[in-house]
Amino acid sequence: MVGYIITLVTIILVYISYILLYIFKPQYLAGVNKRYTTVNVVFLLITYTCYVGVVVIALVKNGLHDWNFQNTLPTANVSPFMFATLPVYFLLPKKVKVYYLHIIALLSVGMILSPVLGIAFNIYRHYSFHFSFLLDYVAHLSLSMWGVYILMTKQINFNSKRSLICIGFMGGVALMMLVLNLIFDTSFFGLNLRGKHNIYNVRIVENSFASCLIYFIGLFVIMIIGHFYLKLINKEKTH
Repeated sequence: MVGYIITLVTIILVYISYILLYIFKPQYLAGVNKRYTTVNVVFLLITYTCYVGVVVIALVKNGLHDWNFQNTLPTANVSPFMFATLPVYFLLPKKVKVYYLHIIALLSVGMILSPVLGIAFNIYRHYSFHFSFLLDYVAHLSLSMWGVYILMTKQINFNSKRSLICIGFMGGVALMMLVLNLIFDTSFFGLNLRGKHNIYNVRIVENSFASCLIYFIGLFVIMIIGHFYLKLINKEKTH
């Protein structure tokens, strides 16, 4: 319980301080902004190292016997899209990388809500604290801060049209995973229509079709909120 509370307070304070610094004291970040390529790499390495740590711990603890286990490869439901794509970030063509960075920015709200709500839920159900949870929380915090940093350094042309394209693309990725799950009876993203479904390790409803619908609605809502959230803090910064 104490571990969760300390982690929750730390995450909230770090994130709020980061946003306030960006909005009200951007001059403190001016030097960092000039080296945004290096900072991108730092965010990426922190995020992915933590993700890999979560998966390795799960593999050591559970082995490969359960293909559908949330944190076990290859389903890797620890922010699955980012887990799978971050390693190829450096290989992406410049035009594609711009859209990829836009997706990271749109996911910034979801990435900070994930540890906050996850910790609150674990406190509520009196779940024991594990080191792998801390790694997962740090990964989400890092990715969320990276999303704001991308906007801060103007690495993307932030507009509604590009946001819609990125939201549609992410919906297509989730739909592709749903089709693959039907073919191979797996649970990528927790999208399984044969009863092996979950939404980030939580079975919200018993009906798998309803669960998938909730997942898709949640994905779109989070990314739409992410668009308006970034638009808001960007507007506040210019005042």
